[in-house]
Amino acid sequence: MAGDEWLPWVALETIHLGAEAEVISGTWIGRDAVLKRRIPRGYRHPALERNLSRQRIFAEARILVRLCENGVKSPILFGIDPAEGWIMMSRVEGRSLAQVLREDSDHQVEYKLGQAIRKIHSTGISHGDVTTLNAIWSDDDLILIDYGLGRLVAEMEHFGLDLHSLHECLSAHHVDRPESMERVLKGYLDNSKSDNFDARAVVDRFEAIRGRVRYHA
Repeated sequence: MAGDEWLPWVALETIHLGAEAEVISGTWIGRDAVLKRRIPRGYRHPALERNLSRQRIFAEARILVRLCENGVKSPILFGIDPAEGWIMMSRVEGRSLAQVLREDSDHQVEYKLGQAIRKIHSTGISHGDVTTLNAIWSDDDLILIDYGLGRLVAEMEHFGLDLHSLHECLSAHHVDRPESMERVLKGYLDNSKSDNFDARAVVDRFEAIRGRVRYHA
């Protein structure tokens, strides 16, 4: 089990405690690492909880492996224990995009975010929770983290929902940068490096989703 008693792993501090998981920073054999430990939900049947935990841990692990295989910057998978409900990965050092947008006026960060999302989508993966807290500005590049809600075999709707999730985040928390989403979409549509990915179709689906949300609001 991962914990203070497991010598290769040294826990340092809890960096996030959510409804579904606890995220702890530390070191694994001397390397900066993050341990994500799922929190059992008491209202679920124990067997259902175990199955759901295993599925999500396996899915996140496979996503990280595929991203690595395709040369997409992301946390590196160190290990998993589905029975105990944890996954360990490298820690991405840097500032969250939320912090960068509050402190900096450089518009390239939004453009690079669009490029980063496209790289993930072009591998067939959707993130599931694209927010400015789940994007890290590191070495003049943006790296998306936390694929706990990601899909390994994503459909067009899931890609569009990723963009919509980000749009909702930017609209709610970064109102002082009203053109942020436009810059994101510009980066997303930039096909200077052909990847045979139909980014325009994804943006069209995002616009359709946004239209549905406005209609039902």
